[in-house]
Amino acid sequence: MEQGRVEREETPLSLPDSVRAARAGAFRWDLADGAIHWDQAVCDLVGVAPDDFDGRADAFFSALHASDAARLAAATAEVLERGGRYRNHYRIARRDGGERLIEERGEVVLGPDGRPARVIGLLLDRTDDGPDPGYAANATASLETAGRAQRVPARLHPVAPVDAPPAQSSDSFLLTITRALSRATTAVDIMRVLTDIARPALNAETLLIHLTPDGNLAGIGRRPLHEPQPESLHPLRPAAAAVMRRAVEQEQPVFVEGVSAPPPPGERPLVRSWAVLPLIAAGERIGGCIVGYHGVRRFDEQQRATFTALGGIVAQALGRALLFDAEHQRATELQRVMLPRRVPAVPDHTVATRYRPGTAGMEVGGDWYEVLELEPDGQGPRVGLVIGDVQGHSAHASGVMGQLRVALRAFAREGHDPAVVLERTGRLLAELDTGLFATCCYATLDTATGRLLAARAGHPLPVLTDAAGTPRELDLPGGPPLGIDPTASYPLSEHRLSPGDTLLLYTDGLIEDRAEHYDNSVRRLLGLLASHAPARPLESLADALVDARPHSSPARDDLALLLVRRDGGRGREELREKPPEADGPAR
Repeated sequence: MEQGRVEREETPLSLPDSVRAARAGAFRWDLADGAIHWDQAVCDLVGVAPDDFDGRADAFFSALHASDAARLAAATAEVLERGGRYRNHYRIARRDGGERLIEERGEVVLGPDGRPARVIGLLLDRTDDGPDPGYAANATASLETAGRAQRVPARLHPVAPVDAPPAQSSDSFLLTITRALSRATTAVDIMRVLTDIARPALNAETLLIHLTPDGNLAGIGRRPLHEPQPESLHPLRPAAAAVMRRAVEQEQPVFVEGVSAPPPPGERPLVRSWAVLPLIAAGERIGGCIVGYHGVRRFDEQQRATFTALGGIVAQALGRALLFDAEHQRATELQRVMLPRRVPAVPDHTVATRYRPGTAGMEVGGDWYEVLELEPDGQGPRVGLVIGDVQGHSAHASGVMGQLRVALRAFAREGHDPAVVLERTGRLLAELDTGLFATCCYATLDTATGRLLAARAGHPLPVLTDAAGTPRELDLPGGPPLGIDPTASYPLSEHRLSPGDTLLLYTDGLIEDRAEHYDNSVRRLLGLLASHAPARPLESLADALVDARPHSSPARDDLALLLVRRDGGRGREELREKPPEADGPAR
């Protein structure tokens, strides 16, 4: 073959052959269960016989140079926290007493929920200045991921030099954890930081948080959050509870370098080592944290200092998050009271409603819906259809929503048309001087004829899907949001629902996505409605709309929606059995 030519037929190129020739081995680290997968080359580099490797990280850390452990933990925490490709160097002790310099190049792969799912990569032997550094990056990109996992944007993150002192590496690890915890707002967020970043970086088998107010253990181990604890912990639970109680009462960390429980007949003794940290926030004992390791583990002075600092960082974050959660629960309870507990029967129509609070932030918002029974106007039974959204996300917004709901209900039952109802409600909100405004769409529906009278105050346009399944926004001129201008007026529009037509009223939390223009969000909603069969059950359609809302926004808004279909069938009335924020129909 001529020099420089690419051989295409006689000797096909093989990535495994190339990796083997470069003295490189591939690995995969599944973060959900902690299982590690090595090929033959990695086993050779680490000095472990394949038949002796049990998929645990202990074999790796037993061979790792002691001076590199803290630095590697810091590097691992950093790449798990920010994702992307990375590069690391460390030393492995050889059986002949020498050292092997390893270059590790890998990538954090995210799961469908956006959280780190696994780490994949290559280990390259750099002891003799072997393979070209550029090769690993190209080979890493060719590694295959399984399931529905997606790759994070490719970024190569260098880490601290091999000779970084342990104290510097410890500071780097703690800084990474602090940065991640600063973005956590709820207790669940805190747990995710610990399970996604801290536990893998510390090579811990389990990480448990015990909160003193309710006495429940919140576990993070080799199982998903909130599932039962790993079976291996059960025999040692009394000992774990005793040592955690001691740490909390004395407000001092406790390090247990080997505790065992009687084994079942024919099995080896269960041995664990623990770093037990008191969680003290603002002088209050809020609980304890236990970091567990398989087998006997020695905690040196630097490691004990790192764990002690970690306990303080977690305590402050968790204390803040518990206050956050308590306020969110109070606001949610308030909004639950404000929302209607039942949707009245609508003759010859089917109705479905949904409400969900925001998934980020301390407080809930002011979205609401309502179906009002109105006096007949001479042609047939009438109902009022209301959808609204008070500015902001707070208990204050929920309170204003309650005031508006009462006011609008009163004005509507006086017999006014939707335009007048919005004018009077807007004037009242301005006079209340709440400092908030609200968007709203109010319509009256004659259930016998399908005649729809509607007015809109700065709210998203309703969407009408005809019996053939074609959706369109209603031509519904509007005015300013309620509370902006006490003299504002609102145009009154007339439309008609034909048999089989479906009307959707919704708040912007259903579609709004910070990553796209609002008009594109509306088009996406119309496309979603068009993709569903026009005869699809309304409850199923409501679920599909809620499930399809964007997930890319870091602070997802609360949402409310109201679906009405003229179908000629009997309406129905169901009592609410779930809180408004729960999945399922708002009844």
